[in-house]
Amino acid sequence: IMETALQLDQEGAAVAPHRSVVLPLLAAVLVMLSFLTLPRAATNLDMDSDTSLSEVLGYAHQQGLQFGTDFVCTYGPLGYFIFVYFSPRTAGTCMVVGSVFCFAAAAGLCLVAWRGRLVWGCALVGAFLFVATNVESRADLVMDAGLLCWGLLCFVESGRRLICSAAAFVALAAFSALAKSSELFMVGPSLILLAGDLAVRGRARLGVGMVAGFGAALASGWMAAGQNLSHLGAHLINALAIVQGYNQTLGWEAISLANVSGLVLIVLALGLVIIRALTAFKGQGPHTGWRRLLLLTWLCSFLFPIWKHGFVRGDTGHLVYFFGFIPVLALALEILPSEAGIARRWTRVLQLACCFLSLLTVQSLVFPPASRSLTQPFRFLAYHARCLLRPGEYLRSMHSVIETNRSRARLPVLSKIIGRASVDVFGQVQIYALLNDLNYRPRPVSQSYAACNARLMRLNEQFYLSEKAPEYVMFALAPVDRKFPPLEDARVLRHLLANYEPAGTEGGFLLLKQESSYSPQLTLLREGVAQRGERIDLRGGGGAELWLEIGMKPTLLGRLRQFFLRPAPVRLAAWRQGAKGLLAQRRAPAAMLAAGFVASPLLLRNSDVMDFYAGKDPTRPDSYSVELQPEDRRFWQDTVHFRIYQIARSNRR
Repeated sequence: IMETALQLDQEGAAVAPHRSVVLPLLAAVLVMLSFLTLPRAATNLDMDSDTSLSEVLGYAHQQGLQFGTDFVCTYGPLGYFIFVYFSPRTAGTCMVVGSVFCFAAAAGLCLVAWRGRLVWGCALVGAFLFVATNVESRADLVMDAGLLCWGLLCFVESGRRLICSAAAFVALAAFSALAKSSELFMVGPSLILLAGDLAVRGRARLGVGMVAGFGAALASGWMAAGQNLSHLGAHLINALAIVQGYNQTLGWEAISLANVSGLVLIVLALGLVIIRALTAFKGQGPHTGWRRLLLLTWLCSFLFPIWKHGFVRGDTGHLVYFFGFIPVLALALEILPSEAGIARRWTRVLQLACCFLSLLTVQSLVFPPASRSLTQPFRFLAYHARCLLRPGEYLRSMHSVIETNRSRARLPVLSKIIGRASVDVFGQVQIYALLNDLNYRPRPVSQSYAACNARLMRLNEQFYLSEKAPEYVMFALAPVDRKFPPLEDARVLRHLLANYEPAGTEGGFLLLKQESSYSPQLTLLREGVAQRGERIDLRGGGGAELWLEIGMKPTLLGRLRQFFLRPAPVRLAAWRQGAKGLLAQRRAPAAMLAAGFVASPLLLRNSDVMDFYAGKDPTRPDSYSVELQPEDRRFWQDTVHFRIYQIARSNRR
């Protein structure tokens, strides 16, 4: 449709003015059907933490939990609309809202493609569909591609089309900020820069309207989602803590091929952005220099978080987001007006290089064989059209999988013990409580891996010290990324050891029952400074439970690495005397070490926790040390500061 429509537009002598809008929007319907973000039911409940997070988001919406106070997450109150996994709690509305969301992004993409030449426009749509239809979790890519395209239209359109483009950007930006917390820190600067460009062009009122409209849409959407407006500030503050914690503690190293390709691509993309921005708008007014600077700043404000999103956690699910976005950025820049010349020829070379390297990398690292990946858009087009035309059939098939999951997740023993009492889940698999229809009462940061810095850990501890504390906890000590187990949600773990007792076991869970509710008192035993790799001696604790805090400071090079990529990895080693002195050595992000953890007894698995409750003689490390790989030592200072505390025993022990 896109190609035919473009040819008709070019060949017609008197094309109706509205056709240049109607035909791209018609094409957008087909494009939207190819990459529609219809959620699917997870077939493996333990596959990843997102299977549980999907259910928890739906539950939070259903129960009216307040984001920022009752619930703190990387997603916002509309996050359940864009989640990759199906939840029966929000199935119907997700189909409707997801379709509108995807059409908004597709419309921006097609309108940008329409303004360029036929070959480049088709390449833009084709590259996006190739990537978007071959990744499972594509909502982030769809969201940011839509924002990029509508933002570019705000730079180049005029008259009524400019107003429509501004309105579309504001609407998509507000939805994105309410769906995912991190998007707020991208769309905020974008709105200011777009408003600045409009002011330079003499459309200051429209620029002010965009900023005010975004604020109004954000507040309205917040309240429409059942949220109290007074909690919006807490949500923004905690969202920043979540984003910082994610960067500090959830980094994962990408494979070498992805790292090399990514570094080459970011340099090529940055060069392309600079050239296109600094040669745009020639002859379009006296303020061209200011417009170029605003455009360059805006494009860089997009490129940097896209790079961070892709490479902070360098697994395939995140890498494909970066490698998939770069071709869209490279080809969408064709919309910017510029004169022919050497700069234009260089941009064409850079555009082709970005597209070729990006698509070749994702095809070789992530996607299925080319014979399947190239035809995936057509298969998805048929599947999504069938789902929308026959929604009942789609919902029945998803509910069938959910019922199968429900039967697999049954915990009859624990369910009988818990009854209708309140229960929380320590770990990452909250879905088991929900599929067993238990009275689930989540702490603010519901999944243990996400409580990854001192602020977030304190939020959870305060919840357990309040009247909201659950009567039971389904406990599973299973950290992500092979971390040192006691580091995740460390303050809650300390609270559970002091205030809860075992009540049963089943299916990998240790059921704990509340017996008291007090804040364990810490007595400082010793503090000091140790060299990296030097053992921090814990002897002298008298067999008591010990709490250890280890502070590490990055070097200047380490700070730069943290800002542009992620912190260098750190490992924590637990030792005892003897020939076989090493007890455990696991990943230990610096922010989690600084927040503190239960250092003695050594708790590595559920059985260790059970032995502790049973009063058996636990394994008690004599010392700990911070270990770094030789190539990572330049990123951290030579010394670490530590504090060793004794945890006061409960009167009931």
